Amino acid sequence: MNIRRKLSLIALVLGEILLITAFLLLGTNLATNILILNIVVASLVYALFFIDVLFPWIHLGKQQPIEVGSLGVRWFFTWIYAFAAIGVMLCANIFFSWFFVLQFVIQATLIFLLILGMIAVLSAADRVGEVPISENSIGSGISEMKQVMSNLKIQISTLPDLPENLVHRINSLNENLRYISPANTIEAREIENLFCQEANNILIVISDYKYNTTTIENHLKKMELLYQNRKSVYSI
Repeated sequence: MNIRRKLSLIALVLGEILLITAFLLLGTNLATNILILNIVVASLVYALFFIDVLFPWIHLGKQQPIEVGSLGVRWFFTWIYAFAAIGVMLCANIFFSWFFVLQFVIQATLIFLLILGMIAVLSAADRVGEVPISENSIGSGISEMKQVMSNLKIQISTLPDLPENLVHRINSLNENLRYISPANTIEAREIENLFCQEANNILIVISDYKYNTTTIENHLKKMELLYQNRKSVYSI
């Protein structure tokens, strides 16, 4: 625990002590059960606003789209609850004299609604997080294709005796990968996996090109065909 968090914790405890002391000194005319209820509600409101000091929802300098996207929703429910809880407390004990059971039921209902609001915050965070997760998963197959082609290019650069036509076809195939559009279909993912498998098969045998000419040619033709098939696949 760093110094800032220690000081924040000390401030939180001191603030809670002051809050309880104020209620004990100013609420002498209240029944004990109502006084305790008011202390609990006030402490909850206090904690909701203080919690960001100890456990920040977001950190500057870090990309946290999930937390940022749901931050506004969380504060909306926090402020609504705070105004409602304090308003009920004032009405019940200053402007009117509501009995304990009525106050307890209303405050319990507000806490229940607060919990529902926090559930909505988590749901909002999940929905915001779905977009980057989905985008990453859609583009991962193409990234794998580019990576395996990069490995293949590095491999052929160390083999000066390879036919010029073979090198040209591999380089062209690698450059043409930029024309492939991301797609979230099963067909696209299967083609991407097959393409990578064929490229890896070439990587295994290309160092002995003279003895594996036919095998390499077959794998390369399959890669060219798979590229054409993948190029024609788009998201639904």
